Amino acid sequence: MPSITVEDYHHFENNIYLPMLIKILEKDVELINRLTFKLHRPYLKVVDNALELIRKDLKQSDIYLIRFHMRLIKDKLENGNIEYTYISSGYEERHALISTQLKGKTEELMTAYLYKK
Repeated sequence: MPSITVEDYHHFENNIYLPMLIKILEKDVELINRLTFKLHRPYLKVVDNALELIRKDLKQSDIYLIRFHMRLIKDKLENGNIEYTYISSGYEERHALISTQLKGKTEELMTAYLYKK
């Protein structure tokens, strides 16, 4: 039996990647507003819809972590790598993520959220 469930991992990952996505998309909104698009509202609408869905999912994951007394701890390692410690039900697991992994997964999630309705 695994110490941390698949659902727990899902919520831990949401708390890693979704805040990054929010930052990226908020910066994109600023860029869209500054640049001279002839029709910028459709782009803003797509990004705003994605941000709304991301914030909703992040809130659900935050509630889940609080409800089940789980914690996510972020530590910076050498060479730009980041180590996360997942704490759940008395179990503790460490996961080191390389910046390319973070970027790839963030890009994958961004694509998924931008196409969600």
